[in-house]
Amino acid sequence: MEINKKQATLLLFFSTILWGSSYIFLKLATNAGMHSGLINACRGTICALVGYLLFFKQINRLTRKDLKLGLEIGAINYLGYYLQTAGLRYTTPAKSSFITALYVAIAPLILWLFWHERPRRKTYFAIALAVIGMAVLTNVGQNGLHLQYGDFLTLLSTVFWALQIIFFNKVAPQSSSSWIVLFMVGFWQGIFGWLTFFGTERATFGQIHWMQALAPIVILAVGITFLGQGMQIIGQAHTDATSAGLILILESFFASVFSVVLGYDRLTPQLVVGGAILLLASAMMQVDLQSLPFFRKK
Repeated sequence: MEINKKQATLLLFFSTILWGSSYIFLKLATNAGMHSGLINACRGTICALVGYLLFFKQINRLTRKDLKLGLEIGAINYLGYYLQTAGLRYTTPAKSSFITALYVAIAPLILWLFWHERPRRKTYFAIALAVIGMAVLTNVGQNGLHLQYGDFLTLLSTVFWALQIIFFNKVAPQSSSSWIVLFMVGFWQGIFGWLTFFGTERATFGQIHWMQALAPIVILAVGITFLGQGMQIIGQAHTDATSAGLILILESFFASVFSVVLGYDRLTPQLVVGGAILLLASAMMQVDLQSLPFFRKK
């Protein structure tokens, strides 16, 4: 599929809006009584089915290597979703989205520890900003030096989102097709979700209000997991990493807008200031400062 950079930017922009709205639909699903394992089981299974129906020719040619890579990426993806969804039971969509944005600062540290790729100097400043932003957002001054349970689970999920970014960069290009990657992510998300549900969540099945849960789950599976991820894959293939990163970090902004408009969050100074600092930290990690006119050497 050949598109120009302007069209790729639009795809990434729409993808970011979808990812931002996902926190609301996750919150609706959890409010309807669904737990994290079942939410991700349904979401992953539907995404994989839609992917197979549309791209079965490519998927039918997947190799054993594709299966191995898909398992690795799928396991990381599932753990990120599971912890993030579980955290949303105890925190708000806006706080969840802003804390999730920390993956941009965490990824370079993981690369340094396990791949021995030394962070750039700006990484240290970005991490310091991110810690300050999270402290403001979670109101450490009033609540003390601890995170609420939902914030803590969301913070753990950022480790897996950082790993996913790394694996998409280092491992996914080794697969036969981008659509196979998308299919395998949904497939393994579904498998791990059903295992979690039957292993730990069966007792909660009778508490689910299916009339409230059905629409959010379908939207999460088709409109966000499949469509949003698909647009992101295509968009990132036709634009540079800096432009893509700057667009994708707007996910937190859109999530907070949706959350405030729909009444899940109040527009407090902590939300505005803490969120802005986290977005600044994320943007700092994405931008090559040396390329900006202010920092460019004469």
